[in-house]
Amino acid sequence: MTHTQNCIVCNSSNFIKFLEPKDYFFTDEQFYIYKCNDCGFKFTTPVPSPDDIVRYYKSANYVSHSDKNKGLFFKVYQKVKNINLKNKYKLIQSYSVKGKILDYGCGTGDFLRLFKNHGWDCKGLEQDEDTRAYASTKQGFEIGKPTDIEKMQPDSYDVITLWHVLEHIHDINTKLNQFENLLKPSGVLVIAVPNADSFDARHYGKYWAAYDVPRHLYHFSQNTLEQLLKKHQLEIIATKNMLFDAFYVSILSEKYMKSPVYFLKGVFWGFVSNLKIINKKHPASSTIFIIKKKTHF
Repeated sequence: MTHTQNCIVCNSSNFIKFLEPKDYFFTDEQFYIYKCNDCGFKFTTPVPSPDDIVRYYKSANYVSHSDKNKGLFFKVYQKVKNINLKNKYKLIQSYSVKGKILDYGCGTGDFLRLFKNHGWDCKGLEQDEDTRAYASTKQGFEIGKPTDIEKMQPDSYDVITLWHVLEHIHDINTKLNQFENLLKPSGVLVIAVPNADSFDARHYGKYWAAYDVPRHLYHFSQNTLEQLLKKHQLEIIATKNMLFDAFYVSILSEKYMKSPVYFLKGVFWGFVSNLKIINKKHPASSTIFIIKKKTHF
């Protein structure tokens, strides 16, 4: 375990303790979320090393690494996942008709299969060894390791996607430099992250499931993500709300609070969270950011 010495966004060491959540999902271990007083960025501490953090993912209930379909929660998750895949495809088609796509942290690879079926040149990278092997077999094409990114040619991808992955990456500044380098001048980087300024984040506090310590190392708002991207000559050109995420996160949060009717209460507060978007009081529980390289004249 290590403790953050400097903010990855502004390099300040002026922090305050923000919350004291536990790993409610798996180990019940205590962690902390600190906030940078200078830029507002929030981060988990202490941070497990890249080798040690692997054990925090080794749960059969970690849905992004599984096709498990038993129980009401998982059945609903899989149905919503299929709807989201189609929506993601339509979104990316509006920015790039067809070309070369890299999905970093691709999980079981279902997102890439959809693009492969439509004639895209696809590459997926996945950290977890078991998930990587499963995805390669399931999808019928090789899923690589994250270190493979170091061998890729500059200016070679039309689209790079990270679906709820950026918050997991230890060497985040190095990776953002690599993504910027790999994008074609007209390419798009698509990043989806939980939004720590959302209504459900404020409502649930330390029980908010999208804090997901220690797997989530960072906790972004649009403002802090914009500041981080600016360091890498990247800028947000559009955003899109992920409305289903409010329900998923709220249901899990209620479960962590040991609510006897966690599913119903989670659906209710997920609905309320999405209503807050309509009246523009809060951002969505999760947000998709469409990002391009900055244009220099």
